[in-house]
Amino acid sequence: MLIGLLLLGGSAALLVGGAELFVECVAGAARRLGVTVFAVGLLLAGAEPEELITGMYASGRGHPGLAAGDAIGANVTMLTLTLGLAAVFAALPVGRRVRRYAVGSAAAGGLAVLTLLDGRVSRPEGAALVAAYVAGVAVIWWIEHAPPAIGELAEAAGLPGVSGSESDGGHGLPGLLGGVLLMAGGGAVAVAGATRVVEALGRGDDAIGLTLLALATTAELFALVVAAARHGATELAVAGIVGSAAYNATATLGAAALVRPLAGVHVLGPAVAAAVLPLLVVAFALRRGRLPRLAGVVLVAGYLSFAGYALS
Repeated sequence: MLIGLLLLGGSAALLVGGAELFVECVAGAARRLGVTVFAVGLLLAGAEPEELITGMYASGRGHPGLAAGDAIGANVTMLTLTLGLAAVFAALPVGRRVRRYAVGSAAAGGLAVLTLLDGRVSRPEGAALVAAYVAGVAVIWWIEHAPPAIGELAEAAGLPGVSGSESDGGHGLPGLLGGVLLMAGGGAVAVAGATRVVEALGRGDDAIGLTLLALATTAELFALVVAAARHGATELAVAGIVGSAAYNATATLGAAALVRPLAGVHVLGPAVAAAVLPLLVVAFALRRGRLPRLAGVVLVAGYLSFAGYALS
């Protein structure tokens, strides 16, 4: 048990380090290749590389519950614990861009729910989820005339003074690939640690994927929100997190199913919650245009209840 928890903690460090290196080098690599920052992120590691890589690795190793649980659990974690803790300490604006992303995230979450109704995600369903993500990106790009800010790409694309936003690209493509390799190693360690915890606690892969594994893979987004608060770019960070929920519900879950069909997973209830949460965040902020402290407390309490239910 202790070794499993230590492995999960070490995996979080590797995933955060890899994501930071990814962000630091993505702008330089994009200039070297003559494409946009978003295009490099999408092609090389995705907008939420930690979850994507971990989910694919877990699926390939024959742990569909960990893969599906991480994709869905990461969304619940981001939209409750991460945003809730941030709202407790700082006002989080929820403007038009965030509301637009929230509607898209809810729709993406609905697609994930539909694929999980029978407790499995086939390869064709996985391909459809990935295609839905690409289509959603195209729509947002057409509406905003700019690529959407999602996860680490929000950090790379516009947080002033944050690693990546002002990078001179000194490491370029080699550093970017190094970041992906670090995250791949972190994903492998995370799955190994989660497997040990599953064996020690006697819980299913789904429960550990929804909770402990999801906590490890979302660690980087805590840093994103903190950095955004320091530099007055909280709305971009909130948009990045809400957009990440759409990414995980489609691209992460779909990519894991493409590696190996996800059979016998039991995450339908959490998937429904993850689909509703973006709209709940918007509802909390409708009156004042920001997420109030009380809403943050409610979201954190909601996460604690969710974790207790998942592990019970």
